Amino acid sequence: MLRKGENATLDGGRIRVAVTAAGTAIDVSAVLLRDDRRVRSDDDLVFFNNPAQDGVWLDGAGVMVDLDVVPDDVSTIAIIASVDGPGTFDGLSVRADVRGGRGFMAPAAAAGETVVDIVEVYRRAGAWKIRAVGQGWETGLAGLATDFGVDVTDERPVEVALPEVDLRKRISLRKEAVRVSLEKRGISGVRARVAVALDASGSMRRLYKEGVVAEIVERMAAIALQVDDDGALDAWIFATEFARLPPLRVAEIEAWTRDNVRMHEAVAFDGSRVNIGGRNNEPQVIQDILAYYEAKPGEPVLVLFFSDGGVAKDAQIARLLREASNRPIFWQFIGLGHGRYGILERLDTLGGRLIDNAGFFAVDDIAEISDGELYERILSEFPTWLEAARGHGIPLGSN
Repeated sequence: MLRKGENATLDGGRIRVAVTAAGTAIDVSAVLLRDDRRVRSDDDLVFFNNPAQDGVWLDGAGVMVDLDVVPDDVSTIAIIASVDGPGTFDGLSVRADVRGGRGFMAPAAAAGETVVDIVEVYRRAGAWKIRAVGQGWETGLAGLATDFGVDVTDERPVEVALPEVDLRKRISLRKEAVRVSLEKRGISGVRARVAVALDASGSMRRLYKEGVVAEIVERMAAIALQVDDDGALDAWIFATEFARLPPLRVAEIEAWTRDNVRMHEAVAFDGSRVNIGGRNNEPQVIQDILAYYEAKPGEPVLVLFFSDGGVAKDAQIARLLREASNRPIFWQFIGLGHGRYGILERLDTLGGRLIDNAGFFAVDDIAEISDGELYERILSEFPTWLEAARGHGIPLGSN
């Protein structure tokens, strides 16, 4: 058993460091460091949206390191444990499975720390060693990033560039593509409220910078314009925190996008500002969407939920979708890339629901998909849900 500051020699090969805690949800990650204890690039942070790098990968509740393939310019692998809010990491258990196995006493973490460097695997005099560390940061990932040189935030305002085509013409063409897709499915006259939920976790930074998210909003606004009586798109943005944004109307789209589709903060409907970035926290935004529409009964709701992966709160999401299966809300989840989507990839077999109230698909590059194809995929399961909802007496307004 190693206590804080103690170390032991490793024989090479593979090592798995598992970190668990009784009654506390803990995320485990790793950081690959050079001799100067700085990362070589942002890819050296191994976490749920970047699960493997140069012989280091996530493995369940732990991190696996293949010491024989770690590059020579990596001298230390820091194993990091983090929690959603301030805590003492009570009941933390750390075990390093190497040849013969080793256990470690978890170093004490001060109250208020949310991120702790638990264990480090490092080179010394040509040999690999392991050390119990226990260094924490009250400032969370921001503190870790500062010390290790990882760029996890972008405080500069994002300039959103829309394609140089007349806005009215684009919207008109997209609205027509929505109408054609609805007509193919026999629901051309359907009325529904439309909502969009936008992932704004750190890994989405590139899509915001390149204007991809801005164009997603515009394409979803065309759906609202076609099927919603007032043509408004309800909107939420989420990461560790979330915000309900002011409703979007097409006439205001350029100003709305400039003011709201940004990475470093969001302005909520009530004027409050919410910091954006960090990890995904889908359950809290799902709960807020449910509460919002429960207080405003009327037409059915089509929620368009965008994520680039890192979905980890499977049990909470599954519970909320089961509880919401008797409500007039259909959830269409859209994956943006090759991320880990957890429960979203298993929605077709999710039991315990009155009716199937959710769908999922992922795309490699949403900017490369035509409007017609995108709307076909988004609206593919919505008609089936409408029919099932009517059959079970779920109120659907005038539909």
